[in-house]
Amino acid sequence: MSTAIATTERTIDYPALAPNSRQARIIAANLDGEPMTEMDLVKVATPLGGSTTWNIDIDGNVESTDEIVGLLVAVASRGVLWPSANPTEQRPILVSHDLITGYRVSDDLGSEIDPEALEKYRIGDRRYDWAALSTGPEFGFGSSGASKRVKESRILAILRQGETWPILVTVGPGSLRNWVPFKKRLPCFCWEAVVGLRLTKAKGASGNPYSQIVPRLVGMVTEEQGEVARKTYTENLDVMFARPPVGATVTVDAE
Repeated sequence: MSTAIATTERTIDYPALAPNSRQARIIAANLDGEPMTEMDLVKVATPLGGSTTWNIDIDGNVESTDEIVGLLVAVASRGVLWPSANPTEQRPILVSHDLITGYRVSDDLGSEIDPEALEKYRIGDRRYDWAALSTGPEFGFGSSGASKRVKESRILAILRQGETWPILVTVGPGSLRNWVPFKKRLPCFCWEAVVGLRLTKAKGASGNPYSQIVPRLVGMVTEEQGEVARKTYTENLDVMFARPPVGATVTVDAE
């Protein structure tokens, strides 16, 4: 399915992003000096089985929608190496927050990971060269069929109209082929882009159906509102996303 960006000049107004906005003051007051963490934000899971409906659970109130629309205030990269090709309740071995350096978060390699193969990529105390590891023969393409043994994804922070904090949506491996070129072609900074995320039913290499994210550009905020969004959200979220995943617990993403 095409993810081409239509040439649009539609400007979308986010009243909360006015200079010296009440939004920024509310955020500062509610944080009360404590840093925001990923666990504090609402995470929206990609549905299973090829469903095309999002379910957003905010404090027990579940909203179902066929599209998530909001300002793209931040994007983070994630990489995970699991001890088995089909993890369930297992902890990951390595987690990367920038696709450059991987951090060891578990010592249980299971029965499928060769300790010597992993050791060759170690660059320090519980730190690994993720860029090399993710393209090497042991964990890159060809390591487990046609897909990578390591799983890479993106986390999108989407600020919807009327909300104080963004929701987090994970773009899994099966949706990166749509997302990566879409983001590269954006005609503005990401914090100025109002995007829509729809779902389509796709089939993986195994033949099983999964839900694939299809993004579109809905419109843009003004440069002035984008600058407020950058200072209020993007700068803080970038710091949050970049923290090393010491003892991190992550969930299995849909294919």
